[in-house]
Amino acid sequence: MKRHVAYPPGPDAIAAKDARAATERLLAQSRVSRHDLTMSLAATQSTSVDPLLHGRRYFPRMLDDIAAATDSIHLLIYGYKPGEIGTKFLEVLGEKVRAGVEVRLQVDAIGSEVDLGSRKLFRSLREAGIVIVANDGILPDRDGPLGKRWLDWRFDDFGHFDHRKMMVVDGRVAYVGGSGIEDHYNDERFYDVMCRVTGPIVAQLQLVFFASWRFQGGPPPSGPLEPYFPADTLEVGADAALTARTTVLWNVPGEGHHPISDAIEQSLAEAQRVIHIVNPYIADRAILAGILEAARRGVETRIVAPGKPTPPYPAAAFRHHYERLIDAGVTILLHPQMAHAKVLLIDDRVFIGGCNLDDLSLFRNDELDLLFDSPEVAELTERQVFDELVGMSVPATVPTGRREKVWNAAMDRVSRFL
Repeated sequence: MKRHVAYPPGPDAIAAKDARAATERLLAQSRVSRHDLTMSLAATQSTSVDPLLHGRRYFPRMLDDIAAATDSIHLLIYGYKPGEIGTKFLEVLGEKVRAGVEVRLQVDAIGSEVDLGSRKLFRSLREAGIVIVANDGILPDRDGPLGKRWLDWRFDDFGHFDHRKMMVVDGRVAYVGGSGIEDHYNDERFYDVMCRVTGPIVAQLQLVFFASWRFQGGPPPSGPLEPYFPADTLEVGADAALTARTTVLWNVPGEGHHPISDAIEQSLAEAQRVIHIVNPYIADRAILAGILEAARRGVETRIVAPGKPTPPYPAAAFRHHYERLIDAGVTILLHPQMAHAKVLLIDDRVFIGGCNLDDLSLFRNDELDLLFDSPEVAELTERQVFDELVGMSVPATVPTGRREKVWNAAMDRVSRFL
């Protein structure tokens, strides 16, 4: 599939005020194709933005918002696995179902081990009344709710993992980030970010969820759509504490639709003052070239990478570039654990989501990022995310051992497949 430029959004991009109508059109279709997902979403506003670093901060906020839900809870999570935090979500979600709140859950079958280690958990989720669909990146490709799935002869999931992480509650509050519902995000092993947003942006995220839900064969809502798209959330009053210009970016693999990739490459090329990055997998050569070129023209550039990367192969490909990057003035810092967050701060632009800087994420996975064009959000992200991560990290050194250098070079050579 030939790649086309999917960013910036064109004149036909769907505005927040039109998200409900776009959802109605998709729900009216008997089937939603992968091509139908290649929606361009117009920039809109967030009236609050809270980038929360570490599960000990974002999990309590997410659970509080779930507990306060009155109409609907929509979760799209790559990895939901058994454990203490998974059980807590199960309990709270089950309570909301019993209270009459609609709960829909979409996962990646491989990322959540739906048919393997998580079978008991997903049986409990279904028994609690939660309707669940799953993306099958490896055959067989099945659509529809767990327990009633059918074979999808289009095989349009094959080779594409749904790596997105988002939640929408009552059409009023949303979260986007890089965290799964797994214990290693809730202790000191993995450091990630989930960003809580409110305002018109939530309507577009609701559209993204319903489009994905129907693509996987999820049953459409039985009633009107008004409760999922509260009209007052589209209003931005003069007294709003924040009006941050925000764009939803959704990479749809197999269709050449990669707005996250396009926007990151464009932002690196246009950077003038600062580039701050935390990302666990930095292996894409175009991204690395963009970082290098920016540093050489004097942009203050700093990267936080995991000191304990899992898996280790993309990190080895990244180490192959240490010498050139450091020589160009890039500061590379190693976090003591698995810095799993995916946050880029480029001048007054901030990307927060689940997209890694490797070919798998940039071109072969379904990925979701929010792009904020806002000095206020840039300052907030610097303070709430980067200050803490940088304070915990230590400078990286250029590899010198022959065996490691050969290994790193080999991983760089095959980085397109990592």
